[in-house]
Amino acid sequence: MEDYQQEKTSTDDESTPSATVSNDKPEKKEREKKNVKKKRPPAWLTWGLFVLFLSFALTVLFSFLTEIAITENSPAFVCVIVLFVLLILNISCDILANAIISCKADAFHAMASNKIRGSKRAVTFCRNASKLGSIFADVIGDICGIVSGAAGAALAIIIAAGGGSTIELISAIGVSAVIGALTVGGKAMFKPFAIKYSKGIVFGFAKFTTLFIREKK
Repeated sequence: MEDYQQEKTSTDDESTPSATVSNDKPEKKEREKKNVKKKRPPAWLTWGLFVLFLSFALTVLFSFLTEIAITENSPAFVCVIVLFVLLILNISCDILANAIISCKADAFHAMASNKIRGSKRAVTFCRNASKLGSIFADVIGDICGIVSGAAGAALAIIIAAGGGSTIELISAIGVSAVIGALTVGGKAMFKPFAIKYSKGIVFGFAKFTTLFIREKK
């Protein structure tokens, strides 16, 4: 009997190392996975860098187009047209941002199940509402404000040409005040409209984007 117990304990001792080895392998894999995840940069950093480069690229593009449109010999109506385009773009992006933020993805699930064009893209927009809202309202809106300020300064110089420093100062203040009032007032005026008709605005924009980028099936 004692010989049997000794044999049993010896077999148990031999089996324990293999069990510990087998248990260590999944633990090592989990540690390796955690280490891989830790090497990835944080989401706020990647998003911040993306917004940084996007803002730089759009500012260069808008500034380049504005400089081409407005030159030293450009008439006043060209500056007015450029300011009008920038104003419409700024307000439109703000409307789109408010619509995406206030809209819910549940409104498009039934349409997506019926495979209606643009519905899946609308669901994607609603799920990424905070990022898209930041791009449209903050990035594009601020860039339009900066570029429109430069275009307004050029318009003020044209208006005050040969009129002296006093007229130039008054025209610069007047143009800046009109641009600021139209921008802020237009955003405040159309914000309730964007919230009320958010579903139609988001779906229309999503359907419009499918003309350039195909929707995933």
